[in-house]
Amino acid sequence: MQHRFDAQLDRLTSSQGRRSGFLLALSGGVDSMTMAHLFLSSPLMQGIRMVVAHVNFSLRGAESDADEALVRDWAVAHGLPLRVRRFDTESVAASRGCSIEMAARDLRYAWFAELLASEQLGYVAVAHHLNDSAETLFLNLLRGTGLRGMSGIRPVNGAVIRPLLPFSREEILSYARAHQIAFREDATNADCRFARNRIRQRVFPEFAQINPAFLQNLAGSMEHLAEAQAILDAVFLQKAAVLSHREGDALVIDRKALLREPFRHYWLYRLLDPYGFNQTQLEAIETALQQGRCGLRFYSADHVALRDRNGLIIYSIAQSEAEAPQFRVRVTECPAGFDPRTVPAGTLCADADRLSLPLHFRRWQSGDRFRPLGMQGFRKLSDFFIDQKLDREQKTRQIVVTTRTPENRERIVAIAGMRLDDRVRVTEATRTLVWIEPIR
Repeated sequence: MQHRFDAQLDRLTSSQGRRSGFLLALSGGVDSMTMAHLFLSSPLMQGIRMVVAHVNFSLRGAESDADEALVRDWAVAHGLPLRVRRFDTESVAASRGCSIEMAARDLRYAWFAELLASEQLGYVAVAHHLNDSAETLFLNLLRGTGLRGMSGIRPVNGAVIRPLLPFSREEILSYARAHQIAFREDATNADCRFARNRIRQRVFPEFAQINPAFLQNLAGSMEHLAEAQAILDAVFLQKAAVLSHREGDALVIDRKALLREPFRHYWLYRLLDPYGFNQTQLEAIETALQQGRCGLRFYSADHVALRDRNGLIIYSIAQSEAEAPQFRVRVTECPAGFDPRTVPAGTLCADADRLSLPLHFRRWQSGDRFRPLGMQGFRKLSDFFIDQKLDREQKTRQIVVTTRTPENRERIVAIAGMRLDDRVRVTEATRTLVWIEPIR
């Protein structure tokens, strides 16, 4: 087992990365304590720094404290630095409105990321194994996560590595007993109220009766599925460039291009997957695109998808409801031969003598009017936005810049980042410039 472990560790890490060191995530269970033993015994780890990390989730009272004590004793016995973090996991789960399992996972990996940075380590090693990966495959099948979920647990995810993935739980337990490795049993692993435990305790034994080699067969299938997913990912990157583009922070999906695709349902799923829309919403969005109904909105937890005349626009809710975008104003002398057409996109230049400082910024309002640069007559901002083909969501973000007249009346001098009022334009007689610049 040591030889196979070393080969897997070598595949998952680079020689340069190994020199930066490892964070060993130890829970006190048989999997992590066996992994720790294999790390210490590996010739690849000669002279390599290792730090032990233990998370006490405070979920099992004295049992959790005993797990922590075991890891502490092991780290001291082997002369390794130890980092321990306690969380009130139940309170965190309640405040976030998620399951205890999800809260524990998020807390754990967020802390590991902090430790990697503070300890200046290259990798964090966690002890997931073949059974864990197979259980994840079936859980994902039940949840309907698609092909990506059927490839099980990834052996590498950023700085996280899983060197025990090729090994079954039985192999790990046999190795631990043969080498007299101290570990603790987590009683909750037998609690079949949890879906993962039910698969482990009730489903897999039935599979083993049908085919004793089912785990190894699943491992091969998951590897093939992971390769198929990698191929699809490469195709998707090419397809996404045809079907969509970015406008600022928004994703814009081209309706006509999407509807020409024979597998448009899948491509729409892939395009929207990062934004949290569920299957029912995806079907409703696809129907809206096919029927040509404009103005419909679909909300996930943190994004909104707007059906406009050309397709679909996806915004962050936090962004669309945020405070006004920030701009700064500065005044400079007008250089000789200055050409306002050379000003960077999003920046506006006005004649300082044609307005009064300070300038003010606010959201546009119904009834607002201004004289767009290059035009003689006034236009309502609502009509101007239609001319600019802004959708409903884009309109809500527009900021107007105002000044005060000698009679103390408000006058619009610009739509920030978009268009100047013709009455304050720069001319050959301009001596002083007012710059209205977005804060990037």
